[in-house]
Amino acid sequence: MNTMRLFEWLAVHIRAIRIAMVPILIAMVCGVYSLVYITGGIKFVYSHSMYLPIMLAGFVFGMRGGLVVGLIGGIVLGPFMPIDVSTGEQQAMLNWLYRTGFFMLVGFSCGGASDSVRSYLRHLKWIARHDLATQLPNRSALLDALAELPKVKSNANLHVLVVVSLQNAMELKSAFGFDVIEEVIRQSAARYTNILQDKVQVYRIDPEQLGILIKNRDAQTINLLLADLVRGARQPYQFNAIPIHADSRLGYATFGKVIQSPEFYLQRAESALISADEDALDCVAYSPETSNFAKENLSILGNLMSAIKEGQLSLHYQPKICIRTGEVHSVEALMRWNHPERGNIPPAIFIPRAEQSTLINLITEFALEQAMKQIVLWRQQGIHLPIAVNISPRNLLQPGFSDLVLSLLQRYDVSGQSLELEVTEGALMTDIARTIVELSRLAEAKITISIDDFGTGYSSLQYLHQLPISLIKIDQSFVRRLPDDKGAVHIVEAAVTLAHKMGMQTIAEGVEEQSAYRLLSDLGCDIAQGYMISRPLPAAEFEKWHAQYQAENLSLPA
Repeated sequence: MNTMRLFEWLAVHIRAIRIAMVPILIAMVCGVYSLVYITGGIKFVYSHSMYLPIMLAGFVFGMRGGLVVGLIGGIVLGPFMPIDVSTGEQQAMLNWLYRTGFFMLVGFSCGGASDSVRSYLRHLKWIARHDLATQLPNRSALLDALAELPKVKSNANLHVLVVVSLQNAMELKSAFGFDVIEEVIRQSAARYTNILQDKVQVYRIDPEQLGILIKNRDAQTINLLLADLVRGARQPYQFNAIPIHADSRLGYATFGKVIQSPEFYLQRAESALISADEDALDCVAYSPETSNFAKENLSILGNLMSAIKEGQLSLHYQPKICIRTGEVHSVEALMRWNHPERGNIPPAIFIPRAEQSTLINLITEFALEQAMKQIVLWRQQGIHLPIAVNISPRNLLQPGFSDLVLSLLQRYDVSGQSLELEVTEGALMTDIARTIVELSRLAEAKITISIDDFGTGYSSLQYLHQLPISLIKIDQSFVRRLPDDKGAVHIVEAAVTLAHKMGMQTIAEGVEEQSAYRLLSDLGCDIAQGYMISRPLPAAEFEKWHAQYQAENLSLPA
């Protein structure tokens, strides 16, 4: 390892070393000549000392240097050096030519070895700074380029670090194989280089990411270039003569001078890229809020596991009322997180973030198990109400999800009729074939399946008749606009009519006004849920609410 570092150091300072080595080699050759002459001539074998400057020349100057110094050494100790100084006997020409040949061979061999080592080190250095598949400079090369930028801002211009990510890489690989990614990256680099010109370098900083460093541009030019990059990313790519679409997003950071480590600026650009991905935007600039959001996101996800183990998570229950009879139809289980330091963390903050990770599977399993326990407790108290639990798209794609639900039912001796699973409309479209299989298994166990947020999407309509759906939950964004918004009225009416014709019931969530409740009754909606009826309550408070509701035999106006 020390030898390798020595060669690397020599490779960096080779020019200065060679300049300094010229007079040293001349002095060594002259010194060897003097040594041989003073000691009496060639026959006293001190001529072998000439190998030292020859080998040193080969090491420093390579094969050509070794050959030249070998030739010079052979001549110096050839016709100019007698066999015996005292007698003045001269060497035969064949002898000193023979010796010169050996000198040159040693110089050539030593120089060849030195050239090979330097070539190998150059190759290692190239590999360390380049991507082998595309020949593009890599992440290390980009960091080196950032480190070489001036530390002082000399004008009003800015530098821009752009990170481009290939978002649909998994889809492309599954359709065309792994080679398609290399080809898309290759074509993208050529495309961006052509757009930017002016010797701007494109780097491959990750298997599915490119980095672009744009130096010393004014703000207007930067905006135009970024717009050109976005347009270029949208253009189709060619793979095996087939036009394909690569979904790319850009994150970038601007800075006037380098006052932090190169990793700092790359981290900012990647933070902006994460924000572009989460917000489904083509291009996003770094801002401190972006970084804080990412830190908060990771912090929340990091605490979720301990929150489950330490009992910080709990379920609150919001009742659903049968509009026609006024009876409590069921309850929806809603997750709550009481953090020991942050207090109550709204589910709108941690649930969407958990859904982007595998932690959502643990949260759903926790919710299902807590719901089962609650069903058993209420059954012992004479409260027989189904509990609805929300499941995410990741849950339906999780291998063995239906087995998990069925095993929990069996473990707690709970009938499938006591459980309702609310599936968002978007979850149905993730993998429709698998969704149909999973939901059908659950429906066979008499579990009620409902579509949540109905009306916010449209793709599920073509599969609605294939799915074992019993309930359609009309999204609160429509319900809260009732009765004044005629468009919302028509949408709700259409949803109710569609559901009834397909043998399903409808639930309106977000009911907050009596006027909206009355209109829902007039439209034939089956079930209502919202703050007008009750906010979500902890289990103990819900039991009190339910007892009071039953005792007073309250019924909401039709």
